[in-house]
Amino acid sequence: MATEIDFLRDQNQRLNEVLRRYQMEDFSKYSSVQKAVFKGGGDDTLENTLVDQSFLAPLIIEYDKHLEELNGQLKYYQKQMGEMKLQLENVIKENERSELSRQKLHTQELLSQLEMANEKVVENEKLILEHQEKANRLQRRLSQAEQRAASASQQLSVITVQRRKAASMMNLENI
Repeated sequence: MATEIDFLRDQNQRLNEVLRRYQMEDFSKYSSVQKAVFKGGGDDTLENTLVDQSFLAPLIIEYDKHLEELNGQLKYYQKQMGEMKLQLENVIKENERSELSRQKLHTQELLSQLEMANEKVVENEKLILEHQEKANRLQRRLSQAEQRAASASQQLSVITVQRRKAASMMNLENI
């Protein structure tokens, strides 16, 4: 509301200024009463505000010109805003495309890294299986070696016992 009042005051001041200029240009045409009103010699404020109707037509014409200028500027700015909206939409679309392209590249990089990681996992699983097989073979060999060692130990024990018996028997014969 305050901005509307300020706008109207501004318009009133401009129009009064245009009216004064117009009246001063044609000052010689007016009567002495009209000249006194223009110079501010009138006592009555109502008299000062009332102006000859012949002055109103140019004032209205000037006001209409001013409104046409404002409407022209408004149309120009609206056109500019429309163009700017289109440009903004194009920039937004380009940014979205750019962002999508960047995300696509990033996704492709991540997929490539994931594939490499999967390949390494497969290789590592193969290596683990190979090592497990080797460990199982070594475990079997170790078990077989332990069994042979136990068997050899038993045989050695038997042989040791037999030698002792034989040695004891020889000692008995020698006595």
